[in-house]
Amino acid sequence: MTDGQSLLLLFVALYLIESLRWLPARSHVLIGSGKRWRQQRPFHAIEWAGACPSLLGVVPPMEDHWLTLPWQLIPAEAGVEVHGDERRPRLVNWESLQPRVDGKKLILAPGCSVRWLSEDQAREAQQRLVTWKQQTQAQREADFLSLAQESLQQSPLTDGIDQLSRQTKWLKRLGSVIFVWTFMVMVVLYRWLGDGLEILWAAAVLLGLQISQAALFVRQAKAVPHRVWKALAIALLPQHAMRAADLLADLPPTHARWVHPLAARSLIGDEAWQKLARHFWKIARHRPSATADLQCQALEVYFQAQGIAIHELEIVPQQESGTAAYCPNCQAQFQSGATQCLDCGGVELRPFE
Repeated sequence: MTDGQSLLLLFVALYLIESLRWLPARSHVLIGSGKRWRQQRPFHAIEWAGACPSLLGVVPPMEDHWLTLPWQLIPAEAGVEVHGDERRPRLVNWESLQPRVDGKKLILAPGCSVRWLSEDQAREAQQRLVTWKQQTQAQREADFLSLAQESLQQSPLTDGIDQLSRQTKWLKRLGSVIFVWTFMVMVVLYRWLGDGLEILWAAAVLLGLQISQAALFVRQAKAVPHRVWKALAIALLPQHAMRAADLLADLPPTHARWVHPLAARSLIGDEAWQKLARHFWKIARHRPSATADLQCQALEVYFQAQGIAIHELEIVPQQESGTAAYCPNCQAQFQSGATQCLDCGGVELRPFE
C-alpha cells in the first residue's frame, strides 16, 4: 500500500468517527434537509454509560440532524419512574431520590442514572425532580401532563429546523464539494498521475476549499462555543470541513428544542409517524409500569388532537391454528389456558374475537 492510499484510508476512518454520535438509548435522530426527513434510532447492541452509537448520513448531499427524546422521568405515587433504556423501567422512591448532575448524566440515586441530550436538559430535569418531591401526586401528574403536551407540539420543532436549515445551507453545499474533491477527484488524480506536482495542486485546491468553509463557519456559527478554534480545525482537516454544519446542529438544546419523537409528524410523513405512534402506545399501554395510566392519558389527549383513534394503534395478529389468545405487546400467540406473557413481564393476554 502506498503512502497516498494509507493517507486516504486514514481520512475515511477520521471522517466516519466525525460522523458518529453517542446518544441516549431512547433518543431518536431526525436526519434530512428541506422536506425530506427520516427518523433513526441509535444502535442498541452497543451501550456504554447509558449511550448508544448512531452514525449520521455520510454521503452527499450533506444533511442536518435534530435530536428528540421521549419522556424519561414520570411521577408515580411511590416515586419517580425512570425510562432510560428499552428495558423495564425502574422506580426510585421519593425518600431515596437525591438528584445531581454529572455532565449530561442525571444521577437520581446510587446505581441509577439517566442520560440527556445536554447538561442544560439534565439540570432542568434535576430541578423538576426537586419540585415534584415537594408536591402532591395530583400536582406532579398535572405538571407532567403539561410538560408532555408541550413536548408533543410540532411548531417548536419545525421552526427550529427551518432556522437550522437556513444557517447550514451553504456549509452543507461546500461540505459536499469538499467530500467529492477529497474522496473522488483526488483519488482519480492520484491513480491516474501518481505522486506528482498535479497532486500537490489538487491538495492546494482542497486547502482553499477548507479555508473558505472555515470563513463561512465563523460567519454563521456565532453561537458555537470556541468557534475560532473549531474554524481552525475546519481549515486544516478535511473531515472537520465536511461535517462543519453538524456543529450548529450539535448545539445544546434549549427547552424549546426538547421535543418528543412524535412531534415530527409533518416531517417524516403519516406512514412512518403511525408506525412510531403504535410503538409508543404499545410501550405505554402494555409494558408493566406504575405510570401506565398517566402515560396513556397524555398520549390519548395527543392522539385525539391528531385525529387518531386508539383502536387504529392496536394491532391484532393473524390467528394461527390452535391458538386462542395473543400478547398485545410482542404479538406472540398462546393456546387456551394461558393468561400472561412471561417474556413481556406478565402482560395480560387478549383472546381472539
